[in-house]
Amino acid sequence: MNIHDRIEHIILREKLSIAAFERMIDVGRNSLSTSLRKKSAISHEVITKIFEHFPRYSLDWMFFGNKKPEDIEIEKLSAEIISIIKRWRDLSNKNI
Repeated sequence: MNIHDRIEHIILREKLSIAAFERMIDVGRNSLSTSLRKKSAISHEVITKIFEHFPRYSLDWMFFGNKKPEDIEIEKLSAEIISIIKRWRDLSNKNI
């Protein structure tokens, strides 16, 4: 899986057409679709905009495929749950 495949994965997972995805991340019409179709270079501006709009897909995964988006989402949710539990314990200790 290369960067083009991973971007196509994001588009499919978000249930968007390529045109809708381009509009959402505010890039020129057909700029991304042409790069995906020709497997040509994708600018860092496009990658940055994808990450800004879809931060659950890490840059590490987009560039290198190091972690699955699902794994990253699970890690973020786990960290959030742990944070909530700690805050709850702190509040509970103050009320004793």
